[in-house]
Amino acid sequence: MSDYSVTAGHSSQWTGTNSGYSTQVLSGEYRFSENRNAVGLTFASDRSPAGGFTKLQAGALYAYHTKLRQHLDLSVGLQAAYGSLSPSSRLVFEDQLAPDGSITSPTAERNSFERASYGTVAAGFLLFTRQFWVGTSAQHLNSPALGESSDNTIPPVFQAHTGYRFYVKQYFVRNFFKEVSFIPTFSYTQQRAFKRVDATFYGIVTPVTIGLGYSMLPGEKNLPAASTISGLAGVSHKGFKIGYSYRHPLSASPVALGPTHEISLSFEKVDYLKIFKRSGTDKNYNRIACPAF
Repeated sequence: MSDYSVTAGHSSQWTGTNSGYSTQVLSGEYRFSENRNAVGLTFASDRSPAGGFTKLQAGALYAYHTKLRQHLDLSVGLQAAYGSLSPSSRLVFEDQLAPDGSITSPTAERNSFERASYGTVAAGFLLFTRQFWVGTSAQHLNSPALGESSDNTIPPVFQAHTGYRFYVKQYFVRNFFKEVSFIPTFSYTQQRAFKRVDATFYGIVTPVTIGLGYSMLPGEKNLPAASTISGLAGVSHKGFKIGYSYRHPLSASPVALGPTHEISLSFEKVDYLKIFKRSGTDKNYNRIACPAF
């Protein structure tokens, strides 16, 4: 858990289909040292390079952290955000794609190309020790409406996740924490009928993190992205982190979605002495065990 942090990220997905989609994110968080509160700001932009879709969303975060026991902590968070969607007639749907990823026919989807704005609310909690965590989150809890149609809403997105950090070795060098560890993680995501399961295994030898993951859509064997494999590599140094991940579909579908590339850069201020060495009232928080890039 950091005292403050700033993170920027870029993602290019479905790069084999009409130039795919890109996402840019920027966030900052600050934890008040004298109490259990934290605040943050987020900004995200989604767009298709071909000009068929643009989405902007900005939000404010509030989190509350408390110790339930000496080695058990709870964090609860809320987010309020405002966003806008700008689709156009160049927006591409799956039924328009030929086997090679090119666009061949009009879509049968019902769509409206009017710009729409919305307000959205999210919430979540995380229960964690130094090695274990479990949590849930929900986005679009208010099912925000897009336009005047009552049936045109963004359905809630629910997620549950857990993992465990196995330490092989941990030590300090000049007050910098070093470790050798392995971390299996699992998560489940659902939005209406859409379901996704993710499993990732991380290995950390400070300052390097390597991850290998597998994702699947239960019951959706014929979709192009029904299953994917991913890899992550990251390096951290004195609070700075840079990470790169690669995801590729494994489905036998002939539609060429192409891979997904993601890169992230962050800086966080963490007092590892408070987390690992000190005790009593001076040890006011534990480290969240899940890896972050």
